[in-house]
Amino acid sequence: VNKTEDKSLEERGRIMISLKYNTQKSCLVVGIIRCAHLAAMDANGFSDPYVKTYLKPDENKKSKHKTAVKKKTLNPEFNEEFCYDIKYADLTKKTLEITVWDYDIGKSNDFIGESDAVSSSFCRCVAVEERVQ
Repeated sequence: VNKTEDKSLEERGRIMISLKYNTQKSCLVVGIIRCAHLAAMDANGFSDPYVKTYLKPDENKKSKHKTAVKKKTLNPEFNEEFCYDIKYADLTKKTLEITVWDYDIGKSNDFIGESDAVSSSFCRCVAVEERVQ
């Protein structure tokens, strides 16, 4: 697909994450390290970005996490980690969804983009850089 014809495939920044499995605590540790070159969503030429992670499928709110909001930046540093309690054998049944949002006061937050879903092989990753589309 030609990226100029399909705006849904337009790159809207990059995100760096780390993924580790802690065998002692039986949990997946998802690190949101930073984003770079995010799309500007506000009139001032910046965004107020934050990242949401969701381990799917799961109806439980425990599978959803979000970072702090970083004000007026297109290159936020988060350095936050989230732990998902999950057995190692169950990782193959899960998909990690990562979305990036622009926080807005008094109106709905703007969707900046999402990383391609990270699926069952993610437990072998240490650090991953993804394009936000």
